Amino acid sequence: MVGVDDVVITGIGCVSPIGIGRPAMLAGLLEQRCAIRKLYQFSDPQRTAIFGAEIDDFDGKQYVTPRKALKVMSHEIQLAYSAAHLAWQDAGLTEATLEPDRLGVVFGAEIVSGHIPDLLPAVQACSDAGRMDHSQWGTTFAKQIYPLWMLKNLPNMPACHIGIAIDARGPNNTIAQEEVGGVLALAEAAAIISRGQADLMIAGAVSSRVAPTRLIYRPRDLYDHHPLDSSENEPRCVPFDARRRGILASEGSAAIVLERRRHAVRRGAPILATVLAAASRCAEPSRPYGGSRQSIAAAASAALDEAAVDVADLAHISAQGFSETYLDIEEAAAITKFGPTCPVTAFSSYFGTAGSACGMLELVASILSVHGRVSLPTLGYQVHDPDCDIRITTQQRATSQDHFLKLSFTPMGHAAAVVIRCAN
Repeated sequence: MVGVDDVVITGIGCVSPIGIGRPAMLAGLLEQRCAIRKLYQFSDPQRTAIFGAEIDDFDGKQYVTPRKALKVMSHEIQLAYSAAHLAWQDAGLTEATLEPDRLGVVFGAEIVSGHIPDLLPAVQACSDAGRMDHSQWGTTFAKQIYPLWMLKNLPNMPACHIGIAIDARGPNNTIAQEEVGGVLALAEAAAIISRGQADLMIAGAVSSRVAPTRLIYRPRDLYDHHPLDSSENEPRCVPFDARRRGILASEGSAAIVLERRRHAVRRGAPILATVLAAASRCAEPSRPYGGSRQSIAAAASAALDEAAVDVADLAHISAQGFSETYLDIEEAAAITKFGPTCPVTAFSSYFGTAGSACGMLELVASILSVHGRVSLPTLGYQVHDPDCDIRITTQQRATSQDHFLKLSFTPMGHAAAVVIRCAN
């Protein structure tokens, strides 16, 4: 059934390793392009090469206005602002007249690591003949660092800058819940509209886990391990495949415009999809940083029940697909509880795992594919793992179903799910 108060999606913006903007990302998906490559290679044979997915052709100057705002925007904030800008354009809102008090922003974000060029002058000022005198840091830092440096690295600043840019005076919030941040941002934005506090919301998420200062602190037990002599043609991110070797770091941002249906119809906006239900659950991880099959299955079942959608009606389940041994086993075990025969696609095989941004990037990928009446494969999947006994999609195929389920979860046991119906 269609209701005037349905929460609908009318615009998509994305800055991803496989494409910037809705047309480019769709092309990357349909070409089954994998953006994962070698980022760093160590000379020490006991250490591993680091693989991941970066955005090569991004320039914030193309999207950020006024230009002087770039001085207080880190790379992550620029990604988020640009994704929101593209979503705004995609929804046809450039010339729209909106009520500022009925317009809001919710974004998923996480820790923003300091970028080396920002810190380098202070480090150099404390150094002599290549050796750093740490005793000078306290006094030197304040003199050498840009005074507004901290504002460039706060996780709530993406939602702040976006709100200022579109004059959104309604609800504004940041969800800092790692991999579930994007789906939770969508869920909160939809709830705000449903309870009458706004007519239009921008929901999105952003993260960069490929920054050098972030890679330093990645848990080696969870992230990929690739020997120096590994083949360049070897698959890197193969969720649920027996050959998987850990999470592949990525970066990106995606944003969507959410509206009350009657608001969208009144302004003549094309409707891409409808948000039917969202749910989240928490449970103790099965092992340290192992995720929880209980919370994943409970969130998925709750969302499907609220949406009154049967698993047989889904074009696919969009899995988190960490590509890590135990996390994939836990997610697969959860899927067997509520949808053992449903096709599963893991878009992490295209662009890795981008922390807070991954859920929204993967949700956008599902909207683009299902809206185009296709289900896309999990790239590189070949070797069945009996501990992940689910129905992985390995070939692009046409689909008549217009619903999908997006799963997101963290290694710490938090899970979220959303059911989306794409427009015909």
